[in-house]
Amino acid sequence: MTLHPDSLLGIGRALNQPDTLGMSAFSAAREGLRLCYDLFGKMNDAELHLQAIAEPARRRQHPAEKGGRTEVSGNVRMVNGKPTRVVDADEFVTAAERAFARVGPAIDRRVKELEGYRETLASRVATALDHPTRKTPEGLALAAEVRAHIKGLKKPEQRMQFVATAIESGDVPTVAAVLHAQPFLSGLDPATHSTLRARAAAKFAPVDNAQLEATEAAIAHVTASGSTLVKRFGEVVALRNAPAAKAAKRLKALGDTGQ
Repeated sequence: MTLHPDSLLGIGRALNQPDTLGMSAFSAAREGLRLCYDLFGKMNDAELHLQAIAEPARRRQHPAEKGGRTEVSGNVRMVNGKPTRVVDADEFVTAAERAFARVGPAIDRRVKELEGYRETLASRVATALDHPTRKTPEGLALAAEVRAHIKGLKKPEQRMQFVATAIESGDVPTVAAVLHAQPFLSGLDPATHSTLRARAAAKFAPVDNAQLEATEAAIAHVTASGSTLVKRFGEVVALRNAPAAKAAKRLKALGDTGQ
C-alpha cells in the first residue's frame, strides 16, 4: 500500500493548497506513485495468471513396500525445499522489460520535476529569511554588531532566547544577521542555529516552508517506491534464468519431440 497514490494523503495536506506551487508538487508525486503502483500490480497479476494457466502437476503415490512416498512430476520441482510449479517465463519477462522501459523514465521525470519544485521553494524560504540591506556596507556592519552582541551574552540559553525573541517580533534584520553567518560568530552551536532557522522559516514563510518539507518527504516517498519497483522487476527478470524456468523449457522441448 505504500506505493498507492493515496499513501501521500498525509503529505498532501500541506501541498494541496489552492494557488500554490504545492499543488503541482502533489500532482507530480501522485503521478510518480501511480506509475509505480500500476506496474507493480500488473507484474504481480501477470505472474499469477502465468501460474494459473500452467498444466496441473502429476502426482503418484508409491505403495507402502516402496516407501509410501508421493512422487511429484510434470511441471513441479522442488525450489528452496518447496514443491513449486514451473513455467516458461520468457514471454512474461519480455513483456515486463518492455513495460519497465516505458515506465522507468516516466518515474524519473516525476522525481526531477519534484526536485525542481523543491529548489524553487527552498529559494523562496531563503529569500524570506534575508533582508534587502544585509549585503550593503551599512547592513554588513550592523550584522557584525548584532552577532557580537549575541556572542557577548554569558549563557547559551540567553543567546538562543535573544534570537527567538527577534523571530517572534518579526525583526528580520537581526534574524538574517544570525542565520546568514556561521553559528560560532553568534556564539551558537550548529544544532541551536539549525533549530532557530527552522523557527524563523515557519514564522516568515509558513506556507512555502511547510510545502518545502512536504516536497522533500514526497521525493523520498516516490524514490523509495521506485526502488521497490526496481527490486520487483529484478525478481521478474531473474525468472528467465532460474532453474525452474530452465526446467520448464526442457520439459516443453521434450514434449515437442517427435511432433
